[in-house]
Amino acid sequence: MEFVPNEKATPIRYPSIANLMVDSADRVPANYPLCNDFQINKKNSLLNGFFTRVGATEVVFEWTTPNIPLDLGADIVYIVDAIAYPAGGLLGFYTVEEALTEIQQELDSKSATTGVSVDISNLAGGGAAFTFTGPPGTVISLAGPIIRRLYGGFNIATIIGPGGAVSVEFSPDGADLRPARYVDIVCNQLTNNQAVKDASTAENVRDVLVRWYFDYDNQNPTDAYGFPILMGYQPFYLRRLYNPPKQIQWQTNIPVGNLSFQLYNNDGLLQRVDADTNYLMTLQISEN
Repeated sequence: MEFVPNEKATPIRYPSIANLMVDSADRVPANYPLCNDFQINKKNSLLNGFFTRVGATEVVFEWTTPNIPLDLGADIVYIVDAIAYPAGGLLGFYTVEEALTEIQQELDSKSATTGVSVDISNLAGGGAAFTFTGPPGTVISLAGPIIRRLYGGFNIATIIGPGGAVSVEFSPDGADLRPARYVDIVCNQLTNNQAVKDASTAENVRDVLVRWYFDYDNQNPTDAYGFPILMGYQPFYLRRLYNPPKQIQWQTNIPVGNLSFQLYNNDGLLQRVDADTNYLMTLQISEN
């Protein structure tokens, strides 16, 4: 008697897949000097349709853009008893420790003129403090984008006390010198065909290919003052895989022609980058 199993297997065939490889360095530098806004123009279509899905499976950032100066500028305003003293600015890659140390040295170098010396010290449990020493009653202000990024979003205003000194503390919880909290890679030509659109709690909402968060998967190392060394404080070359990637619907009768890519940050603006910063992206093209 022949044995006939109750369960029957169903053959499964995976959809056919092609890759569209994107390299921001393939742009024409004379027309598009930066990777934050460029077009890829070719005589022929990049893809001739016959697929139904697009997904960004991997992204590599080759990040060489210094985190200072920030988008709003890096100049520091130093005011002592209503007199402004040029405090210069920072330019380059900085951890919080390095930025605080350079600012302290710049301010203290003006002590012969201002009558106020500035020392820096680390705090028990993490953080750092500026100690301003000078005539009691001296009014001191520090302002500018870098100060606000270091001081939890605020400028500094203080008065030297009766003992001839006053301390201003910088907390590890408030300092953030990243170039952005996240960036979105946008290509409207690839997302326009999808009926389901992206949504966001942010004021500016765009359909994206992928969002890159400026955070590491593991715990961040810290500097000598206990401030975390966040992504973007140093150059990085980093690859991320997205499994599963966002699946973007595509109409099979529409070819892929010229493509325009933008890089927007969490403020809804084109992210500031230098000419050497680039990214690579693998877009997986598949059938149903």
